Amino acid sequence: MNYAVLLLAAGKGTRSGLGYDKMFMVLKSGKTVLQHSLELFLSDPRCKEVVIVTNKKDMPKILKSAERGHVVMVNGGVRRQDSVINGLMAIKEDTVLIHDGARPYLSLNEIDALLEAMETEEAAILGVAPRGSVKKVVDGYISSSIDKTSHVIAQTPQAFKTPFIIKCYLRAEQLRLEADDDSQIVELVSQAKIKVVLGSLNNERINVIS
Repeated sequence: MNYAVLLLAAGKGTRSGLGYDKMFMVLKSGKTVLQHSLELFLSDPRCKEVVIVTNKKDMPKILKSAERGHVVMVNGGVRRQDSVINGLMAIKEDTVLIHDGARPYLSLNEIDALLEAMETEEAAILGVAPRGSVKKVVDGYISSSIDKTSHVIAQTPQAFKTPFIIKCYLRAEQLRLEADDDSQIVELVSQAKIKVVLGSLNNERINVIS
């Protein structure tokens, strides 16, 4: 299945403590976080479009690391949702994978599993079981323990039929709804089922402590 990827790289580095977007942090491999994320998709012949959502200041840096393949740059928005909508407007493929560029250790196996799910689904996400004990807290005290077997931690990429996710985002904008991730947008404005595909603990966000 051919697909497009919408790669979110519009951060400011404020939470990481770096003073610059952590996409440009160099990892032990000698490559930046963004290069890791980008090269995986550029190496996949099924990926026909790469749309990177970033800010004007960082565009020249990204262009240097995106010399191979068909890469389109789109300006980010104030909120993550705004950035996603801007990116979706540039997508031409029928299936889109929306990926947080700060997750550089995504594997091809996980992409394969998502695309397999998208043969029959409108939406699919990667998810991993929570680690440790999960508690519900009310007013600073434990209210109950959560059954981890029925919960997952959502990861990216999250995959969607492109017209469907555009419709969901536009509806959310109309209703002035906000969400933590793309799948929650779908939950809020549609009755569509969202398939969960097993992710990997390796596919975590890069976090930097100042």
